[in-house]
Amino acid sequence: MSDAWTLSDTTALVTGGTQGIGRAIVEELLDLGASVLVAARTASDVEAQTSMWTAEGYDARGVAADVATPEGRAAVLDAVQAEFGGRLDTLVNNVGTNLRKPTLAYTLDDLRHLMAVNLESAYELTRACYPLLKAASGSVVNVSSVVGRRGIPGQAGYSASKAAVSSIGEALRVEWADKGIAVTTLEPALTATGFFQAQENPRGLPDPDMGNAVAADDVAREVLELDRAPRPLRSLRWKWRILGALSVVAPRLADRALVGRLGGDWRAPER
Repeated sequence: MSDAWTLSDTTALVTGGTQGIGRAIVEELLDLGASVLVAARTASDVEAQTSMWTAEGYDARGVAADVATPEGRAAVLDAVQAEFGGRLDTLVNNVGTNLRKPTLAYTLDDLRHLMAVNLESAYELTRACYPLLKAASGSVVNVSSVVGRRGIPGQAGYSASKAAVSSIGEALRVEWADKGIAVTTLEPALTATGFFQAQENPRGLPDPDMGNAVAADDVAREVLELDRAPRPLRSLRWKWRILGALSVVAPRLADRALVGRLGGDWRAPER
């Protein structure tokens, strides 16, 4: 990014903005001069983070709201109106969760919760923010995942939710193009945050190998670059993009490649 680039006199909303990738995104936005509304479920986390940033001279506002619910999204929209006078230049749909359960251990409520947090929050909040984004010729950055391009065993529900997020971006970037709204999708790979430790893990499934994990700050800088110079899609693992394409043209070969990459007890199907 150019050192001359600034976000002074702009506003941004970041969901899941108190931890991990979301917190790093907020800090990047603040460093560039944006006024940022931080949305997260836990009021104490929102208060602690925004107070720290405000003490450092940044313009950070906060709203404690669960954007997976209609009431939470309404609270966020009210906060945008109260804090920014209804102006919104950038929306970052970052909040996400996973349940570390084998597919057969999932309940319907588990799946509904996963979809509400990862998919419904992004879809409904983006729709609700449409008038504000249109007025500002704003941008939307949806944080998806590389597994949205190729589902992986052991994370079927999570993969499906992120595939839907990527699909939303593909549709809206065309649907809203004539409204001046840029819609982009970032697909991070494994990131060095507390994401896995924060998940329910009733079966004691092992943590992934974090040896090749991307730093949260690096992911955040990619989000800011998409805001500065919108492009349809940015994937942070080119091998996964190839695997996703291979899954369309040669799915059996893709299965074998995936199993070889994941290791463990997985085996490629023969039927």
